[in-house]
Amino acid sequence: MIKIRPIPAALLYILGSILLGPTIFLAGYFITPANGDFCDIGAHGSRAQRDRDYALIDTIQTTGAIVMLMLGALALAYLWRDLRRIGWLPTGVLSGGILIMASGYLLILSAALYGNPSC
Repeated sequence: MIKIRPIPAALLYILGSILLGPTIFLAGYFITPANGDFCDIGAHGSRAQRDRDYALIDTIQTTGAIVMLMLGALALAYLWRDLRRIGWLPTGVLSGGILIMASGYLLILSAALYGNPSC
């Protein structure tokens, strides 16, 4: 059994983010009828339906990114809490990996919150 548990938690976050980041970003677009084309009203049926579809995309991306950022912060805190047992080098490398993945979720969050499509 692994006695140093923060390392698997950090690795799980880092490796899981490679799949979950693009999935969160693309999930909303694949469930809309127009597959991401904001200006095409015909694929949505009406302007109101188009606006609802894109509100759903924003909700999926915002919620997914916030949840993953919180999990990253928890993994980072858990890692730094056991710094004495783990050592500086593994803690630094894993912290860097967590921060790189978290920056990707910040990018998704900024795209979801500040993206105002216009035709």
